[in-house]
Amino acid sequence: MTREWSERLRSALADKPADRIPETECEIRAAVTLILRSPAAGGNDPEVLFVRRARVPGDPWSGHVALPGGRRDPEDADLLETARRETLEETDLRLEREDHLGRLGEIHPRSRHLPSICVTPFVAWLAADQDVCVNHELTGHVWIPVSVLSDPEYRSTLVRETPSAREFPAIDFEGDVIWGLTFEIVADFLAVLANAPERDR
Repeated sequence: MTREWSERLRSALADKPADRIPETECEIRAAVTLILRSPAAGGNDPEVLFVRRARVPGDPWSGHVALPGGRRDPEDADLLETARRETLEETDLRLEREDHLGRLGEIHPRSRHLPSICVTPFVAWLAADQDVCVNHELTGHVWIPVSVLSDPEYRSTLVRETPSAREFPAIDFEGDVIWGLTFEIVADFLAVLANAPERDR
């Protein structure tokens, strides 16, 4: 990914209509970061970082493939600071404020099995050469090429049996399944990317 490509993406994110959820509609605020980096050796496509969450009793996102992030702390100056702090705590990746290209639409999952939480997704570009080192909240990570995320061949359906059988659209990359809230964020990102002018391949 060239600097020019990332700047086009920054412009596309800036042109995206603000999709903000009023404070009165959620009890908890959280932020996640969709982190991009240059293609791996031999690759032609920028990659996105996903983390594998540890299985924890009572955690509604236990065991999910997700984006780095978490709940806002009272000490956080804003949600971007939440995103940066959580990324550092979970992956040891240090992102500066200027590394963030913009934000996607906020999401408020509406389910009686989830807390009343609003999630703000940010998009960042990992400019520096840094290694991912996951903390105790995670069991691993994977970098997935952007082209895979948009490729119909990797699309699948996830069936959840509890409390009743439901089907969810998903992306299955070598056994790592992206669905639910993370899938929604990825879909929003791909829509923005599709509208970015003349991006490099």
